[in-house]
Amino acid sequence: MIRLVLATLLSGSLVAPAQAAPADYHPPRHFYTPNHQPYRRLPTRLSFGFNLASYNGDLTGRLRDNTLRLGLSIGLVRTLSPHLTFGADLGYVKFQAVDQFPERGYRFGGTDALLTTYLRYNILADKSMYLGPNHRPTTWQPFLQAGVGGMVYNPGLVQAVPGGTVQLPAEGNNTATFSGVAAVLPVGAGVTLRASRSLYFTLEGLYYFTSSDLLDGISQRGNPDSKDSFMTAALKIEYAFYKKKGKPLVHFD
Repeated sequence: MIRLVLATLLSGSLVAPAQAAPADYHPPRHFYTPNHQPYRRLPTRLSFGFNLASYNGDLTGRLRDNTLRLGLSIGLVRTLSPHLTFGADLGYVKFQAVDQFPERGYRFGGTDALLTTYLRYNILADKSMYLGPNHRPTTWQPFLQAGVGGMVYNPGLVQAVPGGTVQLPAEGNNTATFSGVAAVLPVGAGVTLRASRSLYFTLEGLYYFTSSDLLDGISQRGNPDSKDSFMTAALKIEYAFYKKKGKPLVHFD
């Protein structure tokens, strides 16, 4: 009888710690690199960015003919692995450029909306994601980036005439107000700096190939055999949302 009581008490003490975890507790999910290194994905980051855009099209391909104006963006960034990061941005860019041929007298401006998704390849593995002895703090991360998306453009085209300027409709349109939709393929590079556990800063430079030759409202009057394009330089502030830590488990021995 005494042996039965002792066995019952002992078995109860062994299973008690396993029952101390909350009912909704789930251990963190682990992933593995091709080299079987375990890692944990970092939380999603919210990004807010500032950009400057330079246009390259029928009016000019020179930076000096562009007046750089400030644009904005907001987006989400999610790490997939130590080498891959996925993101999505919604924002706008502003263009203002003059004709590189003064005798034509064109100039245009516009505020264009952009929606893009992209994939970054981190050149150096982010070892802060590693679990185990290979874990290392990572403060900066150079990357290559490519993506796909769309834009809504609305060029405002004017031409100098004696005594002032006149507003011109975009080619193929009978009104001075014009908007269109184009696909974009942004490619480029940058670097992400980690200021703290939650705060990141990203500098990036991207070149956007587009499916349209009317970002400036001109095609046949310029170079109809080449699509318009543009480039951006951006600074993004990214904030990671970590879950609050739960109360520590208490064992009563």
